[in-house]
Amino acid sequence: MTRRRVVSTVVVALAIGVLSGALVMALHKPVAVAGGSLLWRLELLSYDWRLPRTAFVPDDIVIVAIDKESSDNFQKWPWPRSLHAQLLDRLTEAGAKAVGFDVVFSEVSSNLAMTAADFWDEPELSPEDEALEAALKASGRVVLAALLQEQETDRGEMAAAMTSAQFPYWRFEDAAAGIGIVNFSKDLDDAVRRMHLTYTYQEQREAAFALALLQVAAGDVSAVGQLDTGPPHPYLPDSTILINYLGPAQTFKTVPFYQALEPDLVSDEFFAGKIVLVGATDPLLQDVHLSPVEGPQGRDMAGVEIQANSLATLLRGEWTRPVPVWVTLLATMLFGVLPAIGTAVLRPLRALPILVIPLAGIGVAVPFVLLRSHHIWMLMVAPLVALALSYTAVTVYMYVVEEQARRAIRAAWQRRVAPEVLDVILKDPKLAYIHGRRTEATTLFSDIRGFTTMCDNLQPEEVVEVLNEYFTEMTKVIRKHRGTIHKFIGDGIMAVFGDPIPDRAHAEEAVAAALEMHERLQQMRQSSDNPSIQQMRIGVGIHTGELVAGDIGSAEFMEYTAIGATVSVASRLESLNKEFGTGIIISEDTKQALTGEYDTTELGLQEIRGIADPIKVHALLLPDAGET
Repeated sequence: MTRRRVVSTVVVALAIGVLSGALVMALHKPVAVAGGSLLWRLELLSYDWRLPRTAFVPDDIVIVAIDKESSDNFQKWPWPRSLHAQLLDRLTEAGAKAVGFDVVFSEVSSNLAMTAADFWDEPELSPEDEALEAALKASGRVVLAALLQEQETDRGEMAAAMTSAQFPYWRFEDAAAGIGIVNFSKDLDDAVRRMHLTYTYQEQREAAFALALLQVAAGDVSAVGQLDTGPPHPYLPDSTILINYLGPAQTFKTVPFYQALEPDLVSDEFFAGKIVLVGATDPLLQDVHLSPVEGPQGRDMAGVEIQANSLATLLRGEWTRPVPVWVTLLATMLFGVLPAIGTAVLRPLRALPILVIPLAGIGVAVPFVLLRSHHIWMLMVAPLVALALSYTAVTVYMYVVEEQARRAIRAAWQRRVAPEVLDVILKDPKLAYIHGRRTEATTLFSDIRGFTTMCDNLQPEEVVEVLNEYFTEMTKVIRKHRGTIHKFIGDGIMAVFGDPIPDRAHAEEAVAAALEMHERLQQMRQSSDNPSIQQMRIGVGIHTGELVAGDIGSAEFMEYTAIGATVSVASRLESLNKEFGTGIIISEDTKQALTGEYDTTELGLQEIRGIADPIKVHALLLPDAGET
């Protein structure tokens, strides 16, 4: 490949790399757009794959499960409020630091029997509700759940809307230590990977359930959302942070609701100084969501367990933080540009093991280590997709360009050289595109004796027919001996042996070709009915030396050829055959380069026009001199 072609390929590769990175960044967004949705889903899967596989069981958070076993022990859900009050009294006596009820008590029990005439009246609390209110006041450390209506956003995810909500009944709310929003922010694949710290409802900021619990446990309920979550990030909108999951489902210490009521079954030490979350784990209550952590039970996780993971993240201050957007942009552009340029310079097959595969390994290893060991989220899919896209695009581009070049080379050379020589040129196209080089080779010139006189007696179409038949046979001979036919000059032939494919035996091949040319002409004369061919004689001149080969011509037309003293001498030697009546004349340089045994006759020193000193020449004897 020429320098100009290399430069143009690198420039195109650079453009492809930049476009690949820009395209990936344009599509790689957490929104439901064509292409972007798939890329972001892949990014989320890579995030899940990088999460730690070993579970860490905390000792400061426990769960009281509203599970199937408890449902079998009590009546059908919803249970009497007195059961919840009984549990709260038990947890208060045991010394729980804080209690979070992941159950929305939006109505009083008496509302279940309310008539239309009573709709506008303040309902009276039933004994069940009074028991719950009393237990909430006695504890002073309970956070109740509130639920905002959910709708799909333009990001394609489920998020809490601010139009309607289910808050605890006002007397329960007054009796509780705090209220927390239990909604989850779900990604495009419906998995819960992040949590809101706060929500705004009717111009009031409300704490998320986990944050409200943290504040109650810390004894500070005056402020909402004072945690340092860092600067806003497009992948974490609306004051959300990534949850640092401690493990899959059933990681936290959990006891069934009915057992938590019995001190004989669960000791006070189990709850003392702990933050206790109460919530549904029974699948029939439909509070099961998709988590990013795979476990024996799959990725399904009860809502109360997700709240426990959110609380643990806040307690430890170890939420996962994304790298700045400019880092992702820089990495994606580098992964688009570097393989593109490297592929253009090294070529695709070499670039794959030298650059592309190692770069892909870095693109996997660095984000993996950052997330698993340092809780830093660096996007993995965007750079890798940019790498694959740019490498593939440059490879296809180079294939198309080189295929066009191969076709041009094949068209220019397939009639000049033997098929096996053409195969070598096609495998190494730089052999065919040479601006100029010096090389050691052997030049052969041949000419038909008396052809001008012969033409005077023939019609033009007969001249062409005779020449074509002759050139066809001679071309076969020259190509057989790995010679390159440079041109047909009237009735003459110029061929070079040892260029463009180097050949140590170029002199040997040239002499063998000359002998076979005479032999083939003898066969043509004997088998042809054409009087012109029957009378045909040829002379051949061969000289070995240094010549200049390259593409020579103008901007409109260029041709690969050879020039220099070696070419001129070979042409002059061919003409000497007329003076000596010989068929093949070779120079002393050619004779010295031969390794085989040939019958030659020395013709002495000969003056060659354009050459300062005379050169020694030899006539190569033919097998049957009388037939030449």
